[in-house]
Amino acid sequence: MTTEWGSVSSWVSSLLTGSSLVIAAFTYYRATKDRRRTLDEAERAQAARVTLWWSNPRKARVRNSNDVAVTVRAALPDDEASSDPLGLGPGETRDLMLSVDLEGRSGDLALIVIDSHGRTWIRRGDGVLERLTHAGSPPSAGTQLRWEFR
Repeated sequence: MTTEWGSVSSWVSSLLTGSSLVIAAFTYYRATKDRRRTLDEAERAQAARVTLWWSNPRKARVRNSNDVAVTVRAALPDDEASSDPLGLGPGETRDLMLSVDLEGRSGDLALIVIDSHGRTWIRRGDGVLERLTHAGSPPSAGTQLRWEFR
């Protein structure tokens, strides 16, 4: 009894088909990954264009360099917001008054940014910007904000 292994052309076409499927799967994976990264960058772009600098221990200046309005407020770790929400129009710079004196502790303060799509972001004192979620959704205005500095 002899086993029929097929012709050389069948083997070559099978190998080429299998290789094509692997290449197509890899290309799809990379395209999906690149698309996700592009969307993530576009989402964080509004929050990244909001800057803060200190005027004194109880007052900071906030600038919105976007072409859309955003809402900002300041918060300390394990504390509710340390300022009232402040709406900033496109290109606007305003004072953000703090409810606590941050003499020597300005690095502890974080800036909460709510972009025009309702996504909530936090820029911690070390400058890191990340999306803030609460049980999978952005926190409401009355939600107590808690996070840890790393």
